[in-house]
Amino acid sequence: MGLNEIELAPGFVREVVEVWEAWEGREAAPLKLQQLMLNLRIDVHRLYKIGVRPQEKPKIPVYTDTRLI
Repeated sequence: MGLNEIELAPGFVREVVEVWEAWEGREAAPLKLQQLMLNLRIDVHRLYKIGVRPQEKPKIPVYTDTRLI
């Protein structure tokens, strides 16, 4: 069974990544587990943008004249 994507709760994944980073024996973990945790860490950093201030939402232009020229 090939799984391309697994959906987990973001808060849960963040906690798992924090525990993984605090664990001293992670170098002895199997390579597949290390790769999985690296992927989860990348996703958590991308999702939460740790260390980056939130930006304003891009403003969507409102067009009043919708006629095609």
